[in-house]
Amino acid sequence: MEKNIEVELRGPLDEKAYNKFIEYLNKKGEFIDEQNRFLVDYSTFLEGVSGRKSDIRTRVTNGKVELIVKKGKFGGHSREEVSVFIEGGNLKNALAFMASLGYKNGITAYKGIKKYVINGIEITIHEMKKCKNPKEIHSRFYEAEIMANDESKNEAIAKIQKFLKELGLNVFEEEDWYAYVRKLNDEANGVFDFEKDNIDDIINLIG
Repeated sequence: MEKNIEVELRGPLDEKAYNKFIEYLNKKGEFIDEQNRFLVDYSTFLEGVSGRKSDIRTRVTNGKVELIVKKGKFGGHSREEVSVFIEGGNLKNALAFMASLGYKNGITAYKGIKKYVINGIEITIHEMKKCKNPKEIHSRFYEAEIMANDESKNEAIAKIQKFLKELGLNVFEEEDWYAYVRKLNDEANGVFDFEKDNIDDIINLIG
């Protein structure tokens, strides 16, 4: 059976926890990739933060442009995910395509990402930057993820929980995650309006 369910738990990383976790991952895990990512999240304007049941995004990761749809509770442990890459990596075309479908406004976020794999779990460290000044880091959090299907998702959740507990890492409860996202929206993220914003400014921002 296809593994199309993203099982993930998230948690905050202050400076001490970040340094300790990175040191552990560099010693025990396998480093996969380092990325820069910009995204436009349309779902916040459609469903808010805590009430949303979908994640609709345009994102750019190391120059690769992608359309993403995730289905399931935003703060939940498992969601279905599908994605499509845009030929030629043309962000203007991607944003225009989404606007033609009615997705014209979104929250923008800019982040640095480090990916590791350890014990069959993909660990992603997110370094959230301020959209108005990408050189300034606002905060960090981690995601621990396993791709699963309906039959294996509960086992995957238990495996991730055990791993995080052994490391003493804090995990966001649903309301904690929503509060953190709202804080990011207030203090770090930006707002995109297809009708008003100059897309070239975004392209220059993300390089």
